[in-house]
Amino acid sequence: MLNREQATRLTGLDTVQGALDTIETYFENGWTDGLPIVPPTEAAVADFVAASGRDGSEVLGLMPPRMGVVTVEAAATNAVMAGCRPEYMPVVLAALDAALDPRFDIRGLQATSDPAAPLVIVSGPVVEQVGINHGVGLFGHGSRANATIGRALRLMMINLGDGRPDTGDKSTLGSPSKYSYCIGADVASPWTPIHTDFGYDADESCVTVFAADAPRGNNPGGSGSMEFALWILADSLRNLNHNMIHGGHMLAVLSPLIAQGLAEEGWTKRDVQLYLYEKGRIPIERVRRYKDLRYGRNVEAGEPYFWPKWLDAEDPTEPNPRLPVVRDPDNIMIVVAGDPARSRSAYCPPRPYNPPVTKPVRMPE
Repeated sequence: MLNREQATRLTGLDTVQGALDTIETYFENGWTDGLPIVPPTEAAVADFVAASGRDGSEVLGLMPPRMGVVTVEAAATNAVMAGCRPEYMPVVLAALDAALDPRFDIRGLQATSDPAAPLVIVSGPVVEQVGINHGVGLFGHGSRANATIGRALRLMMINLGDGRPDTGDKSTLGSPSKYSYCIGADVASPWTPIHTDFGYDADESCVTVFAADAPRGNNPGGSGSMEFALWILADSLRNLNHNMIHGGHMLAVLSPLIAQGLAEEGWTKRDVQLYLYEKGRIPIERVRRYKDLRYGRNVEAGEPYFWPKWLDAEDPTEPNPRLPVVRDPDNIMIVVAGDPARSRSAYCPPRPYNPPVTKPVRMPE
């Protein structure tokens, strides 16, 4: 954070050049994600702390792997740098609270070679209140709230946790989602919002943080029964990799057009979960073959290297046993969002070792 003397130089005729110099200083010191930052002046940071309704010195936790101390003021500083507005602070802090929860294991996410990133899913009234995009292009560019809230969490992972490529962040290939990964959810939904699946009331505002790869979109097109849209989505779930056999959670995003159409046909959210659980399966022989080739161990010969017991739950006498992509239908998270005029869906492949965590948004009084 800039001190008062540095902040003073960002006034009058020197404002533009002073800001540009500060941006270059942050680049030189590695305090950014590779994009320019907004200079975090003392006045701006103070405004963000005030907007949070909390004490700036409050300690929220430690950010691995460097274990930097995360305070409300540190979060505000990175939120300013990310380009947030002050009113986003309660959402940023809720996302941070979820990410730092031991159940989420952000240390493991920082250290993994996978391309997964923390996906921030915002649900409830706060989506509309602060302008988080839940419609057209919600996974993409164009929304300040989505871009900067997700980026604020990433900057904290970098600046407080030292999550830089090949040092604190060991992702082999990386992903565009590591810049920012934030969406609004559950708007115009005929079903209960995602945070109710984690024990919160429907009228609450919450943030769910989920470790996932970039979304894989589906375009059912055509018309007729909306079951076709689910069938296409189920097919995209059959992602044969080492993450699949550990059976974590998964996220399916359905456009309001699909969700409303399914609801009109009598489908409940539970029906959708059960359908995807049953239809999105992989033949067991493909999974066994994958394991043999990847690890050089023969599962059939009694060398079950990384072969979880839950994969043996199917009846071995079944002619062509098929394995579900998650252990339980409850692990299929459903979010309604996207273009209300088009029947599109998306699947976000998970990193199963980081279970989703949901936290309430604490709005200041």
